[in-house]
Amino acid sequence: MSSARVAHQLKSLGYEQVRVLKGGLASWVNAGLPLESKA
Repeated sequence: MSSARVAHQLKSLGYEQVRVLKGGLASWVNAGLPLESKA
């Protein structure tokens, strides 16, 4: 299932803060943006 489809389903379930990240997680990391871990 594509991320766009999952985002649409989440929005239809009432989730408001849903975004599709163009370029995926690698793009996020390459931009130097923070990550969190529940370790």
